[in-house]
Amino acid sequence: MKRKKLLLFLAVVVIALAATATLAVRKARILFAPDVYGLEPSKFEDHQRAKAAVSTLIDAPPATASKPNIIVILADELGYGDLSVQGSPAIKTPCMDALAAEGVRLTSFYASAPVCTPSRAGLLTGRYPLRSGLISPFPPSNNNLLRKAMRQAGALMSQMGMVDMPGGPNMVLGLPQSEITIPEALKLAGYSTAAVGKWHLGDFTVLPEYHPSNHGFDHFVGFNVSNDDWPVAFWRDRQEVVRDIGLDQDKYTRLFTEEAVSFIEQSKDKPFFLYLAQKDPHQPFFPSKDFAGKSDGGPFGDAVTEFDWGVGEVVACVKRLGLQDNTLVVVTSDNGPWFEGSPGGLRGRKGQTYEGGFRVPFIAWWPGHVPAGRVVDEPAMNIDLFPTFTKLAGLSLPKDRVIDGVDIAPLLTGRGTVPERALFFAHDYDIEAMRVGPWKYFHANSHYVWPVPLDKQDNIAGQVANGNTYHPAGSSESVPTLGTWPLLYNATRDPGEAYNVAKQHPDVVRAMEQRLGEWSKEYYANPRGWK
Repeated sequence: MKRKKLLLFLAVVVIALAATATLAVRKARILFAPDVYGLEPSKFEDHQRAKAAVSTLIDAPPATASKPNIIVILADELGYGDLSVQGSPAIKTPCMDALAAEGVRLTSFYASAPVCTPSRAGLLTGRYPLRSGLISPFPPSNNNLLRKAMRQAGALMSQMGMVDMPGGPNMVLGLPQSEITIPEALKLAGYSTAAVGKWHLGDFTVLPEYHPSNHGFDHFVGFNVSNDDWPVAFWRDRQEVVRDIGLDQDKYTRLFTEEAVSFIEQSKDKPFFLYLAQKDPHQPFFPSKDFAGKSDGGPFGDAVTEFDWGVGEVVACVKRLGLQDNTLVVVTSDNGPWFEGSPGGLRGRKGQTYEGGFRVPFIAWWPGHVPAGRVVDEPAMNIDLFPTFTKLAGLSLPKDRVIDGVDIAPLLTGRGTVPERALFFAHDYDIEAMRVGPWKYFHANSHYVWPVPLDKQDNIAGQVANGNTYHPAGSSESVPTLGTWPLLYNATRDPGEAYNVAKQHPDVVRAMEQRLGEWSKEYYANPRGWK
């Protein structure tokens, strides 16, 4: 009898402890929950719009209209300073250097996010990735329990201000079906389309609705996720070829390049769009034996060298087939460098709203249309590619949604200018910064400097850090002992964002703060940007 009572007592204690722990976890989640500004997944559910035919939203050109071939070669975490044409002393990139000499370089070109998944969404849709509910890289859907737990722990620590990792989940599981991508639009103008390389816009191995073929691509060869998000699957069209490539990665840059060349050869008699998203130079670095040890930049530099070779092979194919006068080639990167790589003297790296996280290389080549050796410093972003390409193909923009990008063909060709506009930079769901003309303005961010790396006041650690502000007795003024906001930099004279000139230009600060506030308010009220 006593034994039963003891067991009953212990059971009650265990239940009470479990209930207490559950309540504590719930309170912790509330306490440390990231600020999502009223956004919720239901606002990104749009099943009816997903069913709408693209042809009802975009006006197509006559079938006889001239249309250029378009090739986008996307690097994975290629830094602003990782090309020899942009000052790298350790890595030689002769193919991209030659392309720049024969084409145009945009020196103030930005990704639409400082991490890969949202940046790729912005490139393909012409819209800020926030409109798609995307802020962070998708993990593989069949991640193991340990990696899932580590990701959850990292998110919680980020919300506490201990580390800077994605502070909350994406609002969606993949690029929404209602988004219209570049290939979906170009198919209305008769284009053949192919995606080769890394996808990372929804793990189609588990969620087939996010396969590239459901976003306008006729042909796909590549990975479902990043090359370090094991298990990394290799697919050809809708067929899984390798369930997990593991560390057997050194062959894929060449394989993707050869697939790209093959698609160009097969599509040469009609307009085509090729999206070649190489795995390089994202870590881990597995350059093939022909490139291993060939650079002064270590394995990262070797990976960049092989990526450069791939660019050369694609351009050589275009020339060999005599397509150069009717083919636009764009080379850029999805975001700034991570652990390795050079931001080229810019402040910050991947994941940060400083220039080093967002500003990336950009080269465009189109003989006879783009003047050779042209260098342009006007700001532009990868969301501009959608409206630029659709305009070149004779298509209208979609009628039912905001397209955040603009046609930058005048910058590429030198036949005009782009009206001054604001470009916005988000960290998680917070729109932290913007650029207008030469000015880069930060409403708030973490300074990432000693002694408190994360001092933005949207978390407990940042609030504690800023509690050190000195308030002299009898004075209405206060003296910050750490960093201050707002931040204002002249991105033309000070691309390294070293000198905060907010106090010297209060009118600029007020105007930009108002503009950022207005745009943020509009976004949070209508996040999808539907008209």
